[in-house]
Amino acid sequence: MFKEYTPTIRKIARLTINSKKIWNLPHENPDGDTIGCALAIHHALKSVRREVQTFFSEPVPRMYSFLPGADEIQVTQKLPDELPDLIFVSDNATFERLGKPYVNELNRLGVYSVHDPRHENGKTTLINIDHHQGNELYADINLVVPEAAAAGEIVYAIFRRLKVPFPSGAATCLYAAILTDTGKFSYSNTTLRTLEIAAELVRRGVIPHEVVEAVYNNQTTGQLRLLGRALAVMTINEELGYCYSYVTPEMLKEFNCDLSDTEYIIDTLKTLEEPKVCFLFKVVDGGLVKASVRSRNDFDSTGIAEMFGGGGHFAAAGFRFRGTLDEVIAAVEEAMRKLRQDPRERKTG
Repeated sequence: MFKEYTPTIRKIARLTINSKKIWNLPHENPDGDTIGCALAIHHALKSVRREVQTFFSEPVPRMYSFLPGADEIQVTQKLPDELPDLIFVSDNATFERLGKPYVNELNRLGVYSVHDPRHENGKTTLINIDHHQGNELYADINLVVPEAAAAGEIVYAIFRRLKVPFPSGAATCLYAAILTDTGKFSYSNTTLRTLEIAAELVRRGVIPHEVVEAVYNNQTTGQLRLLGRALAVMTINEELGYCYSYVTPEMLKEFNCDLSDTEYIIDTLKTLEEPKVCFLFKVVDGGLVKASVRSRNDFDSTGIAEMFGGGGHFAAAGFRFRGTLDEVIAAVEEAMRKLRQDPRERKTG
């Protein structure tokens, strides 16, 4: 499995076995892949009596709170003053995507991206496990496997090399990681390897329908009403072949939701027969808009996300925009017009 990356996997396994104190950090606005990987690593290392701590700078989204070990996550924006031997970061393409609180904290402790002149190897080893094509390779050790459907597949490969006990809780967390990053095994990134790993996780105790029920079939009344509002304000640009909707702080407050309750909206927009490209703009207080992009067929979502400094996968990407809702809508229209008029600007495959 991932034979090309075997030397790096071996190195990570060796360092892990020889380390006593280990941290797990997710990317900001944590999704199922980064959460599932962090908790799976947490379970596995605890089973071999390593001192492992998993830190989140924001609460775990409600849809993932059922995952085994979620109650052991330390939700804090301040990290301990003493660095560990290893720091694992999963499903995170850039150092900055750790989020401002943890970037600042790591810098305070003397940990920087390897591209930063202040970086000094020796205080701790930062390990980057990811599957994004545009990963910046910011860590001391970078295990980036673009052909993996989810970072969960890569963590599974590391576990096989470690030959440590595989608790059922870790299996459930990895299953959730892979399930969510493949859209319930419906996205084009789903491969035979993906399904074989999922089958092995089931053999190790995962009950598939229970994970699906917890993640996808557990919406609140407020979430469904928010979805209805988002669909009501949806706009279709037939000329340029995309649609968009948005969520504002006022809408979240009205339906007693938060930003973590919006992820299913973009997946609903994606089910439209036409157009095959959709955007969800999530307005955050302070002049920031978080945008999600989903696409089908030959449109590469990362192409437009990268125009705004973002990134992601072929069919799913995202970016941040400093400005108002009206400004991001206008900027995306301009970007889509450029892509449609100059196909060379768009990556296809």
